[in-house]
Amino acid sequence: MATQSTTVTVSGSFSLVDADGVTVFTYSPSFTSASNTTSHCLYTGEHLAQTGGSELALADVNDDRLFVFIKNVDTDYAVEVEASLSEGGGSPSALECADLKPGEFFFAPMELNGDGAGDSVKVTAATADQKVQYLICDALDN
Repeated sequence: MATQSTTVTVSGSFSLVDADGVTVFTYSPSFTSASNTTSHCLYTGEHLAQTGGSELALADVNDDRLFVFIKNVDTDYAVEVEASLSEGGGSPSALECADLKPGEFFFAPMELNGDGAGDSVKVTAATADQKVQYLICDALDN
């Protein structure tokens, strides 16, 4: 009997260049999922971030650690990215991780509530509903 394992690797490179063409800052984040998480690790798509906030539900992922890429693809208003610390809007409230202007993106590991009380990433549009694209990858528990 054969055993198959799969991993997902995502990487990027971002550079800040001044007016003279000199590279001031370079950042090259990357991550690779473990083979035991890949069967249910990858969520990707488009989502309409609402002014009252809306959650990217992640029922099949671990409760505490994710790798997240979210981009505000609309051209009008900002979108907040938050870690939902308490499901259903209870206490404590969600923790803001990024405020994305049109065209900006967020790519980072995120820690959600490790006790299982919250298991989502929340996106909130500032003024009117805005479209975001996302890629969320499950990671190993701490």
